[in-house]
Amino acid sequence: MKAQEIVGKVRNLPPVSQAALRLVTMLDQPAISNDEIVEVLKCDNVLTAKLLRACNSPFFGLEEPVASVDQAVFLLGHQQILHIVLTLAFGGAMSVTMPQYALEAEDLWRHSVTTAQAAESVLAEGLDVEAEPSVAFTVGLLHDLGKLVMGLALTTEQLAEIQARVALAGMSRSEAEQDVVGTDHAEVGGELLRLWRLPETLVEGVRWHHQPQLGPPAGLSVVAHVANVVAHRARADTGARQGSAHVTEEVRQRFQLDDSRLEAMVTRLRAQFEEIEHLMHLG
Repeated sequence: MKAQEIVGKVRNLPPVSQAALRLVTMLDQPAISNDEIVEVLKCDNVLTAKLLRACNSPFFGLEEPVASVDQAVFLLGHQQILHIVLTLAFGGAMSVTMPQYALEAEDLWRHSVTTAQAAESVLAEGLDVEAEPSVAFTVGLLHDLGKLVMGLALTTEQLAEIQARVALAGMSRSEAEQDVVGTDHAEVGGELLRLWRLPETLVEGVRWHHQPQLGPPAGLSVVAHVANVVAHRARADTGARQGSAHVTEEVRQRFQLDDSRLEAMVTRLRAQFEEIEHLMHLG
């Protein structure tokens, strides 16, 4: 089965804000301005209301109430606002109840937000990858979107077979999906982002996050790959799958990522858990 077929089967994925999708298409601009962000957000009253409610939460500790998007951007900075907006926009879509994965629904969203935070940290490590921090955050946030799509599109029998191969045969999730249906969640996620007309850099970053493309130049798939591993290791106590917690040897050698350097990233990410939990529950 092809990725396009699987995406075509999904009819009940909640819509994502068009304003948020427009913002994502602007993220790889070298200098997105506060005014541009404000103008896009003002096109979506619901997203604006959620943003203002989030900004006024005790977590941010602002001394005065935030009454407008302009004020929110001024007080928190556009980087933090983008984090909030993207999390609000995609949280609903990625928190859909999946009867087959009742225990995984919140875990998937938590891992996605954790990977988004990790992706910015990975980019700051000085890897030879050219990308804006907000683009790195976004590819981390969306890298596993294909899992949700497959959970909605595949039959109960197919999903059970995938789970069995992961649990009993020791396969990675990606390998099991390829074995059962002929594609995997990375390819499916990339196809959905292409359908949403998001930038090709994001599509490729999601599509290849298990098989990072080294270039040259290296792309976002490297950032997503390393961030995914760091996020799994940081949450290892919650049952991260062993197959997801290893950087490929090619990436290790190309970017000199030894265990001590990866562990330092994990430690820094764990220090951000409070912020991650807050982002998770903004909606």
